[in-house]
Amino acid sequence: MKLKICWPESRDGTCPGAIATLSTHLGVGWNKRKAGADCGQPRFARFWAGSNNGNANPDCLMTTASELSVAEYFARLASSYGAGEYYRKRRAAALTEIERRLGKIESLLDLGCGNGTYLSGFREAIDPKFLVGADLSFRMAQEASRRRVTSAIVVADATLLPFRSTSFRAIFCSHVLQFVADLARCVAEISRCLAPAGTFIIAGGEFGVGERLKTLLGEVRWGALRAELPRPRNARTRHSLGDYQNAAQRAGLSVEPQGVDFTVSCADLAEFYRVRWLPLCESSAQVTLGGVLDELVSERGSESFQMNESLLFCQQSRPTVTSS
Repeated sequence: MKLKICWPESRDGTCPGAIATLSTHLGVGWNKRKAGADCGQPRFARFWAGSNNGNANPDCLMTTASELSVAEYFARLASSYGAGEYYRKRRAAALTEIERRLGKIESLLDLGCGNGTYLSGFREAIDPKFLVGADLSFRMAQEASRRRVTSAIVVADATLLPFRSTSFRAIFCSHVLQFVADLARCVAEISRCLAPAGTFIIAGGEFGVGERLKTLLGEVRWGALRAELPRPRNARTRHSLGDYQNAAQRAGLSVEPQGVDFTVSCADLAEFYRVRWLPLCESSAQVTLGGVLDELVSERGSESFQMNESLLFCQQSRPTVTSS
């Protein structure tokens, strides 16, 4: 397994820290040296020099979205994912609650960081000394690195994390776990990487975007829109908040649910669907989807309503065993 480490320049043009600092957190060998036994198996890494020779199929832009792997699927969204008022308001609500609970912390991993929108928020709100993003998609990681707010960006699988045990005071996942086939293994890996008394924060669950749009559009128009929304190849059935909570508890974490409210307009919701889904659709489907959303904005664009983002705060409740 090869992993790519992207170490972006800081805002003053220099590389933050030193390899020695980064390698205290990464369970990898900079000279292809085997990592410690606490990583479970050998894991290797190399610096990413910026060339696109990663995990995305170079032909993926010519492939139907439903035929793409998860990494290739999200590669199509790399430049726009997280943009718009709906995403901004949802993110702000979650960050406010996370900052209230955690305050300033030393280290944070955004697992499934995408193009780095949350990383920028964490840098501004919490400003961890060691802030790392990790994503399965090379192109998402490439976009995240351009924000220059992190200590490192890692391309990695969430079920086999390239970090030493007890590396992070907090690990964050936003709307990621529904794409993880082996949820138990993923959460066990996250628990391993948490420092004693560290916190794993899960954002996303039954947050109701589809249900809200169905109510606004009616059965017929919602059915026409939903039929055009592609999913990645072999995408799993979406996990529930209960599934996440059970997996966290089995991994030795205590769990506290918390919902956060935010207010959006119908126009915000339509924009969300344009950002999240239009880049994935075939041209004919884009016309259908765009038409339905145009009608929504024309009819009800100024109406506002409250949405809720589901958060789970999962606390490391037992000492983490590390190998010498």
